[in-house]
Amino acid sequence: MRIELICTGSEFLAGKLNTNAAYIGLRLFNIGLELSCVTDIGDKKQDLAKQFNIAFARSNVIVVTGGLGPTFDDITVETAAECLDLSIYSEEKVLKSIQEYFAKKSISKIPKINERQANIINSAKVLENHLGTAPGQALHFEFKNDGKKGRKTLFLLPGPPREMKPMFEENVEPFLKSYSSGIRKNASLRVFGLSESAVAEAIEPIIEEAKFGDSQAVEFGILASDSIVDIKFAVSGVNEFVVDNAVKNLNLRFGDVLKDNIFGYNEDTLASVVGKLLIQKRKTVSFAESCTGGKIASAITDVAGSSLYFKSSVVTYSNESKIKILGVKEETLKNFGAVSEETAKEMACGILNLTVSDYAFSVTGIAGPGGSSKVKPVGLVYVGFADKKKTESFKFNFAGTRKDIRGKTVNTVLDLLRKKLIEKQYKS
Repeated sequence: MRIELICTGSEFLAGKLNTNAAYIGLRLFNIGLELSCVTDIGDKKQDLAKQFNIAFARSNVIVVTGGLGPTFDDITVETAAECLDLSIYSEEKVLKSIQEYFAKKSISKIPKINERQANIINSAKVLENHLGTAPGQALHFEFKNDGKKGRKTLFLLPGPPREMKPMFEENVEPFLKSYSSGIRKNASLRVFGLSESAVAEAIEPIIEEAKFGDSQAVEFGILASDSIVDIKFAVSGVNEFVVDNAVKNLNLRFGDVLKDNIFGYNEDTLASVVGKLLIQKRKTVSFAESCTGGKIASAITDVAGSSLYFKSSVVTYSNESKIKILGVKEETLKNFGAVSEETAKEMACGILNLTVSDYAFSVTGIAGPGGSSKVKPVGLVYVGFADKKKTESFKFNFAGTRKDIRGKTVNTVLDLLRKKLIEKQYKS
């Protein structure tokens, strides 16, 4: 079965990230299906009509996101209807739900422009939108291609992800699941401390040696972002016990070669993993951030329940704040500079004393694009660590953009904390 996704919106052609495509692709992957094609298309009617006709001819299921709003450039419904030679009518129930939506916002009369969102293609099923005014639509139809008729299904979904996602999960996904045969189990391992190429080289023999019979098949993938490498794999078959056993064996084999570089599985993040470890060990942590500007604290507090182990974080961006808040010595800054091993250590000691935490970390570095020198290039970062027994510093040289360097620094600090908690020696 061929499933095609069309994402409407001229903003996608101007550089806006299309998160809907990534979300839908992953949801399909998890039920054993895949997208055959993804197209970003602008808000010009002739272009959208052309793309619809191509999709209707080559695909069995066509999912469209966007273009269901009330404005002049929201043309998805009328264009689809014209391509299918179907009429449009105003659905009274939809109009009433739009009126109720505005009433909840204390708006007694809906704007005239919103009434067009009640326009439904003849024979289409209305898909309720619990979070907005644009209903979705599902339509089964026959389309002639090369003289042959084929039965197709069209889903029209709103563009905003918060409205699209629940509608997809409630309507599209159950429909598509009926086309998924057999058993498919997905798994992923999350790795830190090794490059993507090093991970690929380490696991290549496992992939090559994996032999599967007629009852099952396996797919592998590898992705890298901010120094985190994800190994993804899916095992398919007809016997659930055999599939589960294959997943278990692969996890064990990968663990044998990657060892403590594996920090988690599936949806784990470094922040969620260290949070669990801090709770288990009954430890607390604080941070002093310079080049990361509070991003470490943000990552930690993204995890529910972080108040149990996270005490405080200060962003001491200027030298003055490092001196006044953390007690970094003026002579240290003068002799070694803000980006130095010595400053990182004093920052860590300062936040440890200030918060009386079990662990304290500091970061100071040059995220770029300016502020560098031959001695201290862009990407140079020092991480300081302090507890009641000792003080350490770690030197790193990260590559990439300012955003890349800051992201890698955050993950490095969290992994350093993880290694401290599992009592493993950290090597910078």
